[in-house]
Amino acid sequence: MTKRPGKMHLFKSHEPNLVHYVTAVTYNRVPVFKSEKACILFIEALAITREKEPFKLIGYVLMPDHFHLLANPLALDISVVVGRLKGRAANSILNWLRSENHTVSLAKLKLPKARETGQTHAVWMKEFSAVDIWSRKFIRQKLQYIHENPVRAGLADHPAKWRWSSYRAYLPHKAGEVLIEIDWKWRWTEAELSEAQARRTSALSKREPSSNEDGGNEDGNNEELSEAQAGRTSALSKRIKRMRSSK
Repeated sequence: MTKRPGKMHLFKSHEPNLVHYVTAVTYNRVPVFKSEKACILFIEALAITREKEPFKLIGYVLMPDHFHLLANPLALDISVVVGRLKGRAANSILNWLRSENHTVSLAKLKLPKARETGQTHAVWMKEFSAVDIWSRKFIRQKLQYIHENPVRAGLADHPAKWRWSSYRAYLPHKAGEVLIEIDWKWRWTEAELSEAQARRTSALSKREPSSNEDGGNEDGNNEELSEAQAGRTSALSKRIKRMRSSK
């Protein structure tokens, strides 16, 4: 199918410098992200995923039971980016719920039947949607929609008052005053794309094992990831406290 600039397509296409508008929903619409701790763990997973599976972050919003993301993946595969993001976030959230003995929350995320992998809980619905965007006009429209989402939902009366979105990153600010920075240049250069293609060709056999994207490494035994995230999560919590105190 020939794609025309200025149109949106409900496909997860593999084209260079293609922006995807992603929506992913929590398991059974459980409002997991009413918890600040869960939100912090998601932002940490977002930062780690951008490092390990590079993508241009144009915008995001985290709502109580879903998130939206505008991203341009370097490896041209939005399914890998979103799968890893969901898996890392779920792994961290389930580990936290278990360690703090949040039995009520865990009960809401429990699967009716354990899967063949042994997975008993899920943070996300298995599928996600991705709209392919081919024009700056639609990027701007989707970015505005993302930032206004908390206002439409009655969670804030202005986008700037919702902490869990990229809106503040577009305002003048000092380093460390926003949770995660956006990419002002949303396109990859030809050199970056060529280098990524070469790495992809030589590293297929060395790729990180895929986690269950709806439930993460469900058994919670990924100690290396948990330890690496501990320092990041602490730093992010301190940043949030500083943001509160500066109000």
